[in-house]
Amino acid sequence: MGEWPLHRLPLGEEAVVLKMEEENRLSLRLREMGVTEGTRICRKRQAPLGDPSIYMVRGSALAIRAQDAAHILVRPVHIPVSGGFSGLSHR
Repeated sequence: MGEWPLHRLPLGEEAVVLKMEEENRLSLRLREMGVTEGTRICRKRQAPLGDPSIYMVRGSALAIRAQDAAHILVRPVHIPVSGGFSGLSHR
């Protein structure tokens, strides 16, 4: 599975924040807005020219530029689909 920078997360995919590589004013602000280690984040939309992207974090939409998202390391989350047809009886 591995880890990669947030800006490489495909649209519609969800990931868990592992760490921020830089400590600066922006990283502090992102933490205040909920982008913290262990938090799930989803890349929902991308601007027409490619930057910024809209990420959903704790129920809020955040616009983050690719150059800033490059400093946030994440691990993709693949959620298996539960349920299915295995419990149905055949008659």
